[in-house]
Amino acid sequence: MFRLLILALVAFNLAACSSYFKRKDCENINWFEHGKQVALRGQWLNSDDTLLTCRKVEAKIDEVQLDQGFKAGMSEYCSADKAYQVGKSGDNFSRDLCEGPSINSILARHAQGIRDYCSKANSFNAGSSGKKYQNVCPANLEKDFLPGYKRGRKKYVEAQIKDKEDQRQQLNYSIITTQSELTVAQGALTNLQNQRNFLETQRNGAMMMQNSAMVGAYDAQINALTSDISIKQMDVNSKQSELDRIRDNQSQLDKDISDFRSELPSLDE
Repeated sequence: MFRLLILALVAFNLAACSSYFKRKDCENINWFEHGKQVALRGQWLNSDDTLLTCRKVEAKIDEVQLDQGFKAGMSEYCSADKAYQVGKSGDNFSRDLCEGPSINSILARHAQGIRDYCSKANSFNAGSSGKKYQNVCPANLEKDFLPGYKRGRKKYVEAQIKDKEDQRQQLNYSIITTQSELTVAQGALTNLQNQRNFLETQRNGAMMMQNSAMVGAYDAQINALTSDISIKQMDVNSKQSELDRIRDNQSQLDKDISDFRSELPSLDE
């Protein structure tokens, strides 16, 4: 029962530490600048993952600065120049963020940006940039745009596959190293637990003999070992968390590689 309590306390402390560090990260955010960047991406605040995470861990958020930054971003986003840049980047424009009498001219500039993005001369660069095609090109431009885009995209995808396979190989080495460290830590933990079990058996014998001096000595040793076990358990949990994180990263790389490989056939002309 005592061991279960220790494990529960360790798990609680790890969760609390995780929330604490997330909260500290959130509280270091420049909320004016963050709100501005959300608007410049064409998003509403209630769809921003960072803000949702920070509210979940009950971080202190400067709501006034956030709101002011978002409004500043909206003002910049809802301009003809920004609308053109959004279109030239091959992205749709978030019409619902903008209002006012100039909206038609803003949308016209976005359409011009789309036409420039969809030009044959820009097609290879658009593909090799890494951004996926968002189906933004008009049909009359798309037929000349897609061949060059696919050549550029194929070059990008092949480079990504090689890079991610190299990263995966490095993670394999990290998994082997971390697993070894975890095994050593688990062995040390088991050894400490066995020592405590032995002392508890000896203490029980001393109690039966009503030898209070020996009971006191065993209690002191058991308490010291219990503290060591708690520390070593945290070390084991930390190494296990690190191993899980590396494996999660490796799984994500496997998914990315698989996705890129499955995309390659569609890029052949």
